[in-house]
This record gives sequence, structure tokens and C-alpha cells, in this order.
Amino acid sequence: MSPRKNFEQRLHQLRSNLLSMSELVEQELATAMDALERKDVELAREVLGMDEQVNQLRYENERISLLLISTQQPMARDARFILASLFINVILERMGDKAKSIAKAIPYILQRPGLSIPPELRQMADMGHEMLHDAMQAYAAEDVTLALQVAARDDDVDQLYGETFFSVLARMAKTKKPDKVEAIYELMRIARDLERFADYATDLAERVDFMVTGQLAEVNVDDWNALRRSVEEEQQRMADLAAARKAKKMINDR
Repeated sequence: MSPRKNFEQRLHQLRSNLLSMSELVEQELATAMDALERKDVELAREVLGMDEQVNQLRYENERISLLLISTQQPMARDARFILASLFINVILERMGDKAKSIAKAIPYILQRPGLSIPPELRQMADMGHEMLHDAMQAYAAEDVTLALQVAARDDDVDQLYGETFFSVLARMAKTKKPDKVEAIYELMRIARDLERFADYATDLAERVDFMVTGQLAEVNVDDWNALRRSVEEEQQRMADLAAARKAKKMINDR
């Protein structure tokens, strides 16, 4: 087999592996959400097993990529494909971690079996799932237009996250039971995981844009000052939440 033919086969293997990895992450997220809505610990454990498979694929893809770079010294378009694939590989692994984080929250939520799961969480998950699927379709087809469409949807997820965050926070403020406060807090953290999942899908879209055009730029970025204020406000809300939980615990311990 000629060196070029061998090189092309490895490129194809890398693309195929990443597409399989993304399908596994999609399944991981879907299973985590099913486990959450059913409050099913056994189903949540399946997510942990899926995440191990995602991790194994990550290292296999890194091995292939580094082998291609070190032995073939690819140039131009091939080099961009390998570099973009390396970034996508890491992003997919992080997306799997977010799905795993949702599954790991379920035992805490079970402390309050009657706790209702906000329907907005499923909406956010569905949106993130579609963004991941379309971003990887853009990767497979080298379709920048589709990639940019994926990135544009992140604002919708952010808006839903804001609505969900304040809704869950209001529920937390009304309860006086520490165990329920902790369970509701897990819902808030899951909303954050889903928001980050969509952010990662936007990162995938950016890597597709780079792979095709050679331009590495953020394709969906807020004004810096607005972003900084948002982070500071959320940090303050978390500090206020921690103080409220501590105060309630002190009251209940009396």
C-alpha cells in the first residue's frame, strides 16, 4: 500500500471514529435525561459505562492523529482536518462528561422522590442534542453553512437556561427543608450542564469553520462586558444560595 493510500485510510478512520463517538455522546445524553425523568439509578449507571467508552475513543483518536502528524507531516487542508479533529475529539469527551454529571446528580434528587423535574430541562437537552448532531453532520460534510446555523441556536439555549435558572431558584427559596434544597440545587446544576453542552456544540461548529476555511474565530460571541457581568452575577447568585442554605441549616439545627 502506498504511503498516500495509507494516510487517506487513517484520515477516514479518524473521521469515522469521531462520528461514532458523537453518536455515543448523543446516546449518553439521551439516557441521562431518561434516567433523570424516571429517577432511575440503574439507568444512570449505564451512562457511566457509556462515558468510559467515550473516553477510550478519545485516546484512540489522539493516537491516530499524533501518528498522522508525526509520520506524514500533512500540509494545508489535511493538516487543518487533523487539528480540527483533535479539538473536536476533546470537545466530544467534555460533552460526554456533562451527560455523566447529569446522571451522577440522580441519587441526590432521589432524596426527594416527589420532586418534579422542570420540563425546560428536557427542552434544553433536546436542543443540545440537535446541535451536536448537526455540528457533526457539518463536520462530515464539511458544511460551514450548517455549522454556523448550529452556533446561532446557542442563544436560544442560553435564554431557556436563564428562565430555568430563575424558576428553580424561586422553588428553592420557598422550601424550608434542607434535603429538598439540595435536591433542587441539583436541578439548577443540571441546567448549567445542559447550557454548557450547547456551548460545546458551538465550539464544534467553530472547529468545522476552521477546518474548511482556515479561519479560527468565535462564530457566536457576546459583548465582553455583558459576558463578564453575566458571570459576576451568577457567581453572586451562587454565593447568596450558599449563604441561604447555611442559614436554613442553622435554623433547623436549633
